[in-house]
Amino acid sequence: MQIKKVAVIGAGVMGAGIAAQAANGGAEVLLLDQASAEGHRNQIAQNALDRFLQAGSSGGLMHSSVAERIQVGNIEDDLSRLAEMDWVVEAIVERLEVKQQLYRQIEQVRGVHTIVSSNTSTIPLKHLLEGFSTEFCQHFVVTHYFNPPRYMRLVEVVAGDHTLPEVVDAIQAFNDQQMGKTVIHCADRPGFIANRLGVYWMQVALQEAIHLGLSVEDADAVMQQCGFPKTGIFGLWDLCGIDLMPEVTSSLSRLLPQNDALQAYATTVPLIHQMLNNGWRGRKGKVLQGFYRQYIDEQGQKHREVLDLVNVCYREIKPSTSVPAGQQAESLTALLAQEDSLGRYAWRVLSKILAYATQLVPDVAENIQSVDSAMTLGYNWNLGPFALLDQIGVKSFCQRYQAEGGELSAFLAHAKGRACYQQGTKGLQALNAQGDYQLCVSGAGILTWAQVQQHPPIQRLSRCALWSLSEQVWCVELNAKINSLGSVLLDELSQVLDLAIQANKALVLYSNTGIFAAGADLKEFLLLTQSPDGVDAYIQKGQRLFQRLENAPVPIVAAVSGKALGGGLELLMHCHHVQAYAESQLGLVETSVGIVPGWGGCRALLRNTAQRFGADQAIAQSFALLAGAKVSASALEAQQWGYLRAEDGISLNSERVLFDALTKAEILWHHPEHLAQKSALNTVPSLSPAAPTLTASGYQHRLETALLDLLNQACHPNWYPTFYENERACNTALVQQPETLARIEHLLTTGRSLRN
Repeated sequence: MQIKKVAVIGAGVMGAGIAAQAANGGAEVLLLDQASAEGHRNQIAQNALDRFLQAGSSGGLMHSSVAERIQVGNIEDDLSRLAEMDWVVEAIVERLEVKQQLYRQIEQVRGVHTIVSSNTSTIPLKHLLEGFSTEFCQHFVVTHYFNPPRYMRLVEVVAGDHTLPEVVDAIQAFNDQQMGKTVIHCADRPGFIANRLGVYWMQVALQEAIHLGLSVEDADAVMQQCGFPKTGIFGLWDLCGIDLMPEVTSSLSRLLPQNDALQAYATTVPLIHQMLNNGWRGRKGKVLQGFYRQYIDEQGQKHREVLDLVNVCYREIKPSTSVPAGQQAESLTALLAQEDSLGRYAWRVLSKILAYATQLVPDVAENIQSVDSAMTLGYNWNLGPFALLDQIGVKSFCQRYQAEGGELSAFLAHAKGRACYQQGTKGLQALNAQGDYQLCVSGAGILTWAQVQQHPPIQRLSRCALWSLSEQVWCVELNAKINSLGSVLLDELSQVLDLAIQANKALVLYSNTGIFAAGADLKEFLLLTQSPDGVDAYIQKGQRLFQRLENAPVPIVAAVSGKALGGGLELLMHCHHVQAYAESQLGLVETSVGIVPGWGGCRALLRNTAQRFGADQAIAQSFALLAGAKVSASALEAQQWGYLRAEDGISLNSERVLFDALTKAEILWHHPEHLAQKSALNTVPSLSPAAPTLTASGYQHRLETALLDLLNQACHPNWYPTFYENERACNTALVQQPETLARIEHLLTTGRSLRN
């Protein structure tokens, strides 16, 4: 059972987002909503698609071309088309009777093997399926996504007693591999995992802050120090919607037993009623008026204020100064030890939340890893509740909790004060509900950096380390903070390349941080401008390394998650293959500091754009990207622009990038004839000159003139082999300009680009 065609019913924020992400993953998608009473009958669904196109590649669609895979319709005229779908997702209003009415319509038209799922956030599957045939139930699951569906990696999947195993497998595979999701399997309980615990936490944190008389700023600072989202608790209420939270809480309260801990916090506090009566609903589109208020005055100045919880009026924000700073583990311990209102607040919230979380295993979640993943991915906690317990100390937590009259859950009783996680000889182990440690196992096709680190590195250098991934493949880990490509790192990469060639090992380049490589080391670059040949020697050093990578007799593959900018992207462009996480941000941004790509980036971009757009458009396309220092919002956009080649790979799931790169490296090692080496020299044609409109004045005009002159040199026959020299000559001239130095100094000082 394979999913290729997906229908989504409900073109609201969630439904449209699910449809867009399914299309991002390569599926053919049908987006349906009610027939419009005015205009075209498909107008509601069409409006949703139009909004995505207007939002650009940072919205729901990774590139505008993805929209070609989405068709729109309405449930009156197009419901019969569900027969040809592999999977139908219901994403309509959270009302049981409305959902069931739709299911009865779907049941009449769906194909024999069509899977149906609901995006419900709270309603148990058994309630959704009351009165439906066994055959319908066999093909039904809950798939609970989080907003926005493109960027929130969690999906909770609930299977019923009758759900076929192959249905669950198909949903698992498609969501994992094509929608980029971490799939957490939950028991059929109200709120599942994330909302069950998350809603409880949001109510406890809000009400305990009010009860203790804390200010919004202090409460938010405490929650941030506990490792909860940087919005703090009140900022998160604004983000979720102050009008929505009482509805979600009420829905959960009706479904949960009366002895559930949530019931003590299920009643909406008077302050929330007062805010709603005033029309203060939180962050609604461009309007922000909830616990925080943001407005623009008559002079156009932006102001941000906070709600005084006692007087219920807005005032200036006063940053909290009473919360201990430092590393989270140390500062959290200090915070919990404080004998003031902030320390009491931290303990009251954490003790209730962590105790509640331990009650969910195994009733709601099969293991503690599922709970931790649900909260880190679904609610953006820094640590899940069980990892937080370990940070506090399970034994000390239980002692204090019991001393205050708390009753330990079965999980904590079985734990007997031991840590929730421990490092075993074969990897990380987690405590189960019976008090035994079990090995944490990753799914097929997933290779985590923690797994790689189970064995010592082959060699550890100052800026990188060499690891073994398989018998044929090594991995060089770039492990500096932002991996600036200074002289030291360039030398170390050359050293590692020598070792790989001598050992006949394929090489995967990887960074376990959010930045693969941030480009040239600008501090070093600025110092080198003070010596006559400093910059020229630095450029030549990078060019020699990148040419060696491109011509290496062993496969060189880059595994990219996060940002690769400037020289970092030039590094990728010289690898035989790039495997990029779908949300990677790539850009040749050198013009923002007054220079042009000098390590072969212009040359590689011209090659790629000629392949994608043709020889007559390559220079014009390359100029637009380089002059604008454009950074892609996705790997797909980077590929469409020409930063990546058509044959480079994109992994929708960030946890699969390293494994996918390893797989490609092994294929290339076994089939070295597939290496994209210097044979390309004979296939890159002479390009057509371009004459785009330049910036009218200032240094940007002179810079663009130099850039265009450089690119137009690709019009000459046999330009490709000698283009490194052209890039180097262009940059050695540009670094002599005071405006270039001003741009570099401004970026280093302020972190922002200077347009002089």
